[in-house]
Amino acid sequence: MTEQSLLFLGTEADRSYLPYLKPHLKGHKCFIDLRPVSTVAEVEIYAKADHRRVTGVLSTSQQLLSRFANTPDPSLDAYSGSYFKRNGLEYVFLNPLEHAVTVPYGDFLLSRFTSKFVEREKWLRTPDFNWCILTPLNWEKEYATFSSPAVIAIAPDIETFRYNLAIRCIGFTAITSENGTFRTRSIVIPMDSNWALTVARKLADLPAPKIFQNGKYDNSYCLRYNIIFRNWLWDTKTFFNSWYSELPKDLAFLQSFFVREAAYWKDLAESADLETYYLYNAKDTWATACSFLAWMMEAPDWAKKNFLMDFPGVYPRILMEMQGVKRNLPNLEKADKELDVMLEEKRAKLDRMLGVKGFNPNSNKQMPALFKILGCADLGSTDDKSMAKAIFRHPLNARILGTIRGIPKTEIVEKMGIRSMVKMRGTYLKEEKDFNGRWLYAIDPDATDTGRCKSHDHHFWCGAQIQNVPVGKTVKQTIEADGDFYFAECDLEQAETRHTAYITGDENLLAAINSGRDFHALNVQAFFGIPYASVYDDVLKKVLNKVIRNIGKRVNHGANYNMGPDVLVDTMGEEAIYEASRLLKLPSRWTAREIATYLLACFDKAYPTIRSKESGGYHEYIIATVKTTKTLTNALGWTRYCFSDPAKNKQALNAYVATLPQGQNAKALNQSVMKVFYDLAIHPEHSKNFRLVADIHDSIFFQYRAGHEYLADRVKERMEIEIQCKDIKGRTRSFTVPAALKLGKKNEQGELVRAKFWHETE
Repeated sequence: MTEQSLLFLGTEADRSYLPYLKPHLKGHKCFIDLRPVSTVAEVEIYAKADHRRVTGVLSTSQQLLSRFANTPDPSLDAYSGSYFKRNGLEYVFLNPLEHAVTVPYGDFLLSRFTSKFVEREKWLRTPDFNWCILTPLNWEKEYATFSSPAVIAIAPDIETFRYNLAIRCIGFTAITSENGTFRTRSIVIPMDSNWALTVARKLADLPAPKIFQNGKYDNSYCLRYNIIFRNWLWDTKTFFNSWYSELPKDLAFLQSFFVREAAYWKDLAESADLETYYLYNAKDTWATACSFLAWMMEAPDWAKKNFLMDFPGVYPRILMEMQGVKRNLPNLEKADKELDVMLEEKRAKLDRMLGVKGFNPNSNKQMPALFKILGCADLGSTDDKSMAKAIFRHPLNARILGTIRGIPKTEIVEKMGIRSMVKMRGTYLKEEKDFNGRWLYAIDPDATDTGRCKSHDHHFWCGAQIQNVPVGKTVKQTIEADGDFYFAECDLEQAETRHTAYITGDENLLAAINSGRDFHALNVQAFFGIPYASVYDDVLKKVLNKVIRNIGKRVNHGANYNMGPDVLVDTMGEEAIYEASRLLKLPSRWTAREIATYLLACFDKAYPTIRSKESGGYHEYIIATVKTTKTLTNALGWTRYCFSDPAKNKQALNAYVATLPQGQNAKALNQSVMKVFYDLAIHPEHSKNFRLVADIHDSIFFQYRAGHEYLADRVKERMEIEIQCKDIKGRTRSFTVPAALKLGKKNEQGELVRAKFWHETE
């Protein structure tokens, strides 16, 4: 390639990071200018001087970007990777060079976007963008183009109104391939008539494979209009998660990543001009189509294998999301009153401690004043992280602020703080968030780095996530099974721990989980030397010491996630930490951090392979594997690309340590969901008597009709999958995670009372 003359136009903040730019220039000449820029003309004069002859400008200047963008205050983050051309000079905008150091994938993106100049031959030659608004006058001609055998795929996209859940317009981009050359044609249909609806349905039903970006959203709305997309086979969000799960997955980022000569366009959506808005819709479909083409050509085989494993999971999830669950309104009102009582008790307790009346934990004036009184004004904030730091400073702080904060991320209502209770009330106990008497939610298969699904509120701007609903009666009593159906949940027992045991090959952990005895009671014996028989009765199948068993459970959980002592204290809460110290008769002078350090050391002694940084330990294996291959692959064949160095970054180590057991468990659960979906939920023989509700962490939540109890056993059968797992020493073992059915509760006569409400499955 001919040597280029480039210009890096940055800011003073970039100066100390300039050495990180040089390796990505591939030997091309580059002038550096960090002075403020006033006009584009100024840049052109500087660049086109005879002794420079610059053809490409790399810039981190927000001031310069504002001369190109469609908005007066553009974000460098939004426009990162965007390409512009003016008066023969090319521009590519970058994030500040600091990102090469502070963001795990920052250096990777710097290389990627710089290559738009220094390795332009590697970029896909994207087809030209051309589009039109579909009308009764041109629709036959355009339909002929889209229905042509030359069309290899169609990328649809919708724009919606929030207030009435209506589709505002729907766009389509057709990709054709002739003699090795790709071309595209984009159209937009304003959804303002029955004619438009009819045409949209005809285009959706064309046989060409469909490509969406986060297609569960689009298809949810289209199903309301009876617009059924035939052959939805591709999704660019899932594509990208299958390759680079740590990177952003929104369409604007994908276009900057895959299309050399494309710029951020999302601000067009703010336009009041309808034609501009339709242009925005057309560009969405074109960006999806181009990202699809580039991914197909660039992605490695392992990423394509990941996609084939993951994408089919969108079908059962969209079924779950569109069905939702029934809300019991009398119980909803009752739950709201019950929570109100608990809140008032917590608020009264806080007022007594502070000697005031009506203290507001969400006040921007009262909370800073409280922090000042507690000697924590230097923290500069009263957010959750600052509160955690303040709690560590003094037991009095822990008592007062703990009432406000509670135990973080707890799913037990009684252990929540005032803030969490208020948030829970607004999230789960508001009738106006329901949809026609049903509680809806979304389940995203592409939202986490480890491969786990993540839930959030529904695409229809209602409902809430379903995966972290607080345990107990408060919220779950408001969720009722339909008609003559019952609820059931089938849960994989100690799933992540079992995967951890077989991945690490730790002999002690393998023996514990395969003993047939209570795992957490065995941990108490192994960690603290407390006899198993005093914690659990094998004959009665009964826990004898819930408090110490729970401590062992929390320590096991924290150590498996590679928590340090500070995080363990924050997670368990100081009250639980000091309770552990009292029960274990630890020195009374020990701080919470010292107690947590001891607890984690007990785990390491019991299971020496898990957290050991010595040769042969699991953590050392993770560090060495990532250093050598930049990837981690689980026993089911799903691969994660790793940007960070776990040897230098504990946060990255924690994430990568969790990747194999979490990811392996997630993919096994996904296989189970697919089996249940095809064999029961949509099977002609069973679909009338079975409803798939959600996959929640390690379980499948479902409904079955009275008289068809056998369907619950069939769910259990499909969840117990045999897995061949090679451990870090190269030894292969076969194992199956056992599943337990939760069908209801036994009455005084020992008879099973089947669950009509969700809390009755616990």
